[in-house]
Amino acid sequence: MATTSAQTIYSSNLRTEARLPESDGKPMAETDLHRNVMVYVIEALQEHFLPEHDVYVSGNIFMYYRDEDGELKSVSPDVLVVNGVAKKERRIYNLEVERKAPDVVFELTSPSTKMEDLGNKRFIYASLGVKEYYLFDPFGEAFRPALRGFRLENGDYLAVVGTRMYSEVLGLEIRLEEGKLLLYDRKKKEYLRSYKESEAARRTAEAARQVAEARASAAEMELERLRAELAKLQDKT
Repeated sequence: MATTSAQTIYSSNLRTEARLPESDGKPMAETDLHRNVMVYVIEALQEHFLPEHDVYVSGNIFMYYRDEDGELKSVSPDVLVVNGVAKKERRIYNLEVERKAPDVVFELTSPSTKMEDLGNKRFIYASLGVKEYYLFDPFGEAFRPALRGFRLENGDYLAVVGTRMYSEVLGLEIRLEEGKLLLYDRKKKEYLRSYKESEAARRTAEAARQVAEARASAAEMELERLRAELAKLQDKT
């Protein structure tokens, strides 16, 4: 597979970022389910890498690059993860500015996008040096099993087979369970949560802490009352 040189990718003749489009007017995802899965993966990875200052997680964002002919092109990954760049909000992801291609890309596919995802996008991501590429079909209509993975070796992608794939880049398992795409942390032995799920868990934990503190305070007050009663009885005797 042909590769794109760093000199081509990072040409200094790129127009200023302010002039580059950030949308093509197309909907963010094909269906509600596609969008929900995309949001889960983005938010779960953002939560997971929250302590890391140089891991950027985003999705449905225009990524600009130059092909082997030096022509300016764009592609919009559903989910991308980049190690070694600043964690900040971006309007677009410009390889000529960032000097770093994504390390991992997820695409949520369907029968209408299957050929593009397995063909053109697979070629683009391999050419840019994306180390891991994952495809997931939320409805299981494009292919079975609904999860496919690829790892970059010698400039081309080798398929990863199975319903549980370990991502060396993310340090996480990508699992297909009962038709759902889930991210699993082996070290913590738990599934990654979306932002909403994490917030709900934090609120539950905070509520439990407050209840425990209230009970401890009430118990302390009751103990003080009993001590006072005991002192009164001792004074009478």
